[in-house]
Amino acid sequence: MTTLSSDRVRAALDSLYADEKVKDEPVVAAVVAKNRPLGSYTHEEQTEMLAEAYISVPREVGDLLYLLARNRGAKRIVEFGTSFGISTVFLAAAARDNGGEVITTEWHVRKAEIASKNIADTGLDDIVDVRVGDALETLKDLPGPVDMVFLDGWKDIYLPVLKVLEPALAPGALVIADDMGTLPEQPYFDHVRAGGYHTVHVPIGDGLEISTRVA
Repeated sequence: MTTLSSDRVRAALDSLYADEKVKDEPVVAAVVAKNRPLGSYTHEEQTEMLAEAYISVPREVGDLLYLLARNRGAKRIVEFGTSFGISTVFLAAAARDNGGEVITTEWHVRKAEIASKNIADTGLDDIVDVRVGDALETLKDLPGPVDMVFLDGWKDIYLPVLKVLEPALAPGALVIADDMGTLPEQPYFDHVRAGGYHTVHVPIGDGLEISTRVA
C-alpha cells in the first residue's frame, strides 16, 4: 500500500474535494460577474477575492503529481501556492514514500493556517514545511538539491519563482507549471522552451507545462 492509497489520506482528500464543491462555485461566480480578467487585479486583490476558494488541482492532476514525484524519486519537493493544501497532500504522500519532504508556500495567512490543519489531518505534517508570505522571499537561498517544483500560484511570477529556485535544482529536476492551458504565461514558456530544459505541454486539468532540467 502507498501513502496516497491509505485510508487516512484518501478520506481526507475525499472530504476536501467535497468541501471544495460547496465553497468554490459561489466565489468563482462572483469573480466572473465582475466581468474583468483575473490578471487585471493586483495580487492582493486576487488573494482577497479568492480567500474562501480552494481553486485546487483536479484529482487526476494530483494523481499525476504523485506518480511523477514517485518515479523521479523526489526527496525535496517545492510548491508555490498551497491554497488549502490539496495539492500539497498529493506531493507529501509521494515525499513520504520517497523518504523526503515538501516545502510549500502561501501568501494568505488564514489559508496557510487551514492548509496546515488539512495536511495535519492526513498525518503528513511532519514532512511538510508551510512557509507564509511572498514566495520570492520565503524560497530565497533554499539549499539544494531540489528534485521537483510545482508552480500553482500567481502565473505572472512563475518565472521569477523558478529563477529563485534554479540554483538549487538537481540535474533532471522536474518543474511542473499548472494552469498553462487556460492562463498561459508567455515569458515562462519562452524560458523553459529556450534551452536548459526539455519541456512538454500536457492537456490535463487546466494544462500542465512539464519540464526537466537538463543544464
